[in-house]
Amino acid sequence: MSTFKGKSGFTGKAGLAGLAGCLLLATALTGCGGDSSKGSEGAAASPSAQASGSPAVQKPVELSWMVNQVVLPESEGEKLVEEKFNVKLDIISISNADYVQRQQLMMSTGEVSDVLFVLDPNELKKYADQGLLAEVPMDLIAKHAPRLKAEIDKSAPQGWYYTEQKGKNYGVPTLYAGQYTTPVSWRTDLLEKAGVTKIPETIDEMTQAFAALKKIGVYGASSNGNSYYLTFQKIFGAYGVMPTQWMVKDGKVVNGATEPEAKEALTLLADWYKNGYIDPEFITGKDLGPKYLDGKYAFTDNDNVGSTDESNPSSNIVALKKLNPNGKIEFGPLPKGPKGLSGGWSWGSAGNMYAFGVQLEKQPEKLAKALEIIDAAVNEEDLFVRLAFGIQGKHWEFKNGKDLIEGVKVIPPYDDGKKLQEEGIYGGGKSFFGGTPTLDLHYKYYGEKLLNVYKQYGNKPVEDIFGKPDILPSAGQYWGDLKKLKVEAYAKIIRGDVPVSYFDTFVKQWNDMGGEQLRKEGQALYDSMQKK
Repeated sequence: MSTFKGKSGFTGKAGLAGLAGCLLLATALTGCGGDSSKGSEGAAASPSAQASGSPAVQKPVELSWMVNQVVLPESEGEKLVEEKFNVKLDIISISNADYVQRQQLMMSTGEVSDVLFVLDPNELKKYADQGLLAEVPMDLIAKHAPRLKAEIDKSAPQGWYYTEQKGKNYGVPTLYAGQYTTPVSWRTDLLEKAGVTKIPETIDEMTQAFAALKKIGVYGASSNGNSYYLTFQKIFGAYGVMPTQWMVKDGKVVNGATEPEAKEALTLLADWYKNGYIDPEFITGKDLGPKYLDGKYAFTDNDNVGSTDESNPSSNIVALKKLNPNGKIEFGPLPKGPKGLSGGWSWGSAGNMYAFGVQLEKQPEKLAKALEIIDAAVNEEDLFVRLAFGIQGKHWEFKNGKDLIEGVKVIPPYDDGKKLQEEGIYGGGKSFFGGTPTLDLHYKYYGEKLLNVYKQYGNKPVEDIFGKPDILPSAGQYWGDLKKLKVEAYAKIIRGDVPVSYFDTFVKQWNDMGGEQLRKEGQALYDSMQKK
């Protein structure tokens, strides 16, 4: 059964009509796998079966499961999971736009589902402090979700920071295929017009190319200056820092936004801006794509791996060719700084979290079953494919018609995500009971062609040691103001509104406004996790 939660918070299938417009990402909780002959631990056989001497028929385990999308009642995916795992599901479905608010309201009124998808580590930690979540010891995860635990330990160990609170674990992280950084690309037709015959590989070569581009009326670069993490990220990576990530330097936890290397990068950027190499409107972060295609600037440090795919009608190169048949976009190496360093922002391989209502501490069979479902959903290929893409030939096909070299494509009319989700299929390479599968499995269906682009051009990822920079205990109090401070200070320095020496003032403000408190908390968390 699917239970709908509208904006009013009332439940019931009558809410379906009001939610129809939210079905762009309709979720059908799907995560089938395991042995369907196995019932839940502790489930009793029916009295009639016991009396007749026939094999015990185990009662389905009942699980309420909260998701951040709208799910059609009695969906195909829901039925599939129920049959595979001998469970009876009550899917609590909330549109993504309302999810955080509605989840918070439900939790505050004691309406805690057995399984809930939690978007933000800080929310999980808050729920744990309020006594709303079940503790999930690591040995229990190892017993009932061994494959998932092994993958997180190997590929996304920072995920355990997300579910840890005051020395206890309160959930399981989901995987996220974000271990690569985004590639940089160049409008090589503009470089050629400016007389530059080689894609720049170093900061010095970029400076020379920008000077040549200026002579033909083209800016060298632009960026999203309104973002706390995207602003000229590959330039900072060339100097060995990634504002605003937490990093370890000489055994000490520090934030990249306040390190001397960030000041060096800002010195370069301020000089580029002064020389007219940077689009003055970079601070707005607006119209970056259209300006790039229109030839206003030649270098972007946050492109998409599919940007140069001429077989994709939505790619940048196809859009450019419509505007300029002679236009060219090519990926380039991440720029190297004076010490030979390079890198770009990566969110790492940990995503969100599954947590479990505190009531499951007294219902271990339910917790065991939920872990079993999640474990299967991200590990068993046939189940993952069925729940993430659907049926081959009906919902999806190989892009090249024969194998996974180029990945898969959705078959119309299921390229309308609503139609897929109405059938209980997530789309986009995820399943609803586990999210992204193990990374080898994810990239298998992503396709070798695009994966090789990542490996060649996004192969210098820089990850926050905690995965997400805002997971520390006092982040809710300080992080918002610190992000705003960083964006404003960096913009002032780059534009020349203040001298580069203002960076030292910024560092003091950062520390005084909570940055030092967060640094101490980061050190304590890092030290505690190193001991485990």
